[in-house]
Order: sequence, then C-alpha cells, then structure tokens
Amino acid sequence: MAGLNNRGVADVLAMAFMFVMLVLAAVFMHSYSLRPLEAATDRQLKLKSEHLYKTLELAWVDNYSVSYLRAAAENLLLEQPTVPGPYLRSVMENALEYLCPSGYAVAVGLSYENDSWKLSWPEGAGLGLGAEKPFARAGEVRLTMAGGENIAVTVSVRIFEIAET
Repeated sequence: MAGLNNRGVADVLAMAFMFVMLVLAAVFMHSYSLRPLEAATDRQLKLKSEHLYKTLELAWVDNYSVSYLRAAAENLLLEQPTVPGPYLRSVMENALEYLCPSGYAVAVGLSYENDSWKLSWPEGAGLGLGAEKPFARAGEVRLTMAGGENIAVTVSVRIFEIAET
C-alpha cells in the first residue's frame, strides 16, 4: 500500500500529455464556435450593402425626379446634369450617414471609360480599396443620351470596417 502514492515518470508524462490535449481541444472548439457568428455578421453586412445600393438606385433626390445613382451618372457624363454636383454630394452624404451601420464606412463609385465619380462617407475614410473585408454590390445605371446612344455606367457600393487609429 505504500507504493500507491508514489508516481513514476510515466504517470507524470501521461498527465502532462492529457493536459496539453485538453488545452488544444479547448482552443480548437473555441475557434470553431465563433465561425457561425462571423458568417452571420458577414451576411448581415452583405445584405446592408445590397440595401444601400437599392436605396440609392430607387430613392429620389429631394426636389428632383431622379434617383441618387442616376443623378451621379448624369454628373459623370453631362455638362449640365439635372441635380447640381455639390447639392448631390451633400444629400447623398446625408443619406449614407443615415443608412451606414456604425463602425463602418461606405464608398460609392461610378465609372465610364476613363471618367469616374466617387463619394465616401465618412469623408476621411478613403474608398475602402485596402480594406480586409469590403462588402460590395456592383451594378450599372443606363442613360439614354440625346442622340439615342444608350450608355451603361458601372456602379459599385462598398461597406468596409473603419480602421481604428
């Protein structure tokens, strides 16, 4: 009976190995338990970028019978657009401020051939080109010019996390 309390090297190594296995299993289970939460958050932000795009595509600028994206496309292509550029930027920033989730920024970009029109909110956030996870929605706005030419302007709306400094 005196030998039961004495532990040998094999017993200590077995307990150490079981402890290491327990720690590794806990870390492994913890990392996999957070994946569904990250996927749900990503999906929610993807839906928010879709919502922003559709809102800018369908909502009209105050006092004008033209949508935000169409007005931006006109500012890109026409010398005298329906909505003046400074006014469009002001009301679009107000709309983006209201619709953008907290802790994130929005970048709206339109391009046609070598011309582009860009707006980001908040203003100092940049255009999200280097963001780790930008949630983007792309599409196009079509304008029919006076000569009957149908022009497609490429549109992208991105939501990205604001880097904390």
